[in-house]
Formats: sequence, C-alpha cells, structure tokens
Amino acid sequence: MSDIMTGSEESASQGRGPTLRQMVIAVLTQRGEPMSYRELTDTIWVTYPAFYRHMLNLYENERKARTEQRIRMGMLVRDNPGVFAATKSENIVLVGLAATEADVVDDVDEDEAVDENTAAPSVYWYTFPAYHKDNGAYPIKVGRGNNPMARIGQQVTAMPEQPDILGTFEHSDPANLERALHAILNLRGKRKKDAPGSEWFVTTPEEVEGLINVILGAKPK
Repeated sequence: MSDIMTGSEESASQGRGPTLRQMVIAVLTQRGEPMSYRELTDTIWVTYPAFYRHMLNLYENERKARTEQRIRMGMLVRDNPGVFAATKSENIVLVGLAATEADVVDDVDEDEAVDENTAAPSVYWYTFPAYHKDNGAYPIKVGRGNNPMARIGQQVTAMPEQPDILGTFEHSDPANLERALHAILNLRGKRKKDAPGSEWFVTTPEEVEGLINVILGAKPK
C-alpha cells in the first residue's frame, strides 16, 4: 500500500504546503492540456521542490518515490471523476481536467481554511519583489478567495520570496468579478502565457483597480 498521504494529513506532513490533489490541479490548469503521469510528476517536482524533498525523504530513492507518487495520482484520478479525466493515446495514459477552470477553482476553494471572524470574499492582486516595477507593466496575479490572505499563503509556499500584495477588493460575488477581470485583461492581450497558472497578467495595479471601477462603478479600496 502507498504511504503517501492526502488531504490535511499530507499538508501537515509538509508544514502548510498544498496537497497532492491541489498540486495536480494547479499543474494541469497551467498546462491547459492533458499530461502523462511522468510529465505530471516531473512538473510537480520542479514546481514544488519542498514536496520533491519530502518524497525523497520518505523513500530510499527517486525511482521508488516516482512509483509511489504515480500510484497516489492514479487513485486521485479514479476517485475524483468530476475533476480529473484519464484517456489513453498510443498506450500512454493522459490525465486532464474534467471540469472547467472555474469549476476547478471553486473545488479548490472548498479546501481553503476560513476563519469566520476574518473571512472576506475578495478578489486580490499580487506580485513578487523580483517582478515589481515602479513604472510600467509587470507580471501580476489576479485571483480570488473567501480568505484572500490564506489563499495567497497557500499559493506561494514553495516560492523563494514573500509576495508583494498590491491590493484586495471585497465583493459578495468574487468569482464573477474575477472572471470579468480575467476576460478583459485577456482581451487586451495582457495574459502572461508562460507564467505558472492562468491568472498572471502583464499589467499594473492601477489598471486592475481601474477595471474594477469600470465593472462595478465603485472605487476600489
């Protein structure tokens, strides 16, 4: 039987990192197309080096770690048909997302720890110090969550520097507000296609705030 843990147990074993399920969803969302189990493993290990080290500590060598991770991902795909879809092409099993990107985000948000005293459904935008510019556009992630600070914390666990949080905007329907922002920025040709995930745009905080103002007719906080 596989020794790899899932859900809260796996997160606990890594401190506060994402679960294997969340990592698979993030990687598939970023790629935008089905991937083989080998490609998934390689990409997860590169994207989440802390998890890679965790796996090597659990098993005596990389080959064993790779085999155990393949078993666990197979179980994830089998047990979550509403999220993952497996197909076979030229005798290679390819794993993709069965749900739409929005549905997957909704699904991941269910795992987000929410403190009812501090939770405030919001859209947020942040960058990293290495990207930040005083003038002109630079890579900015535009997302949303029931608890934006907790959500951002989940996403940047494996990053070498702390995020530079540029702004948040509370709204009762952050999902649709986020979709509207993404759609407009995408139409303006601002999506950063080589970024990890589909929520990065080459923009400015002022542009994001201005778009919220246009969409809602309300000045961002």
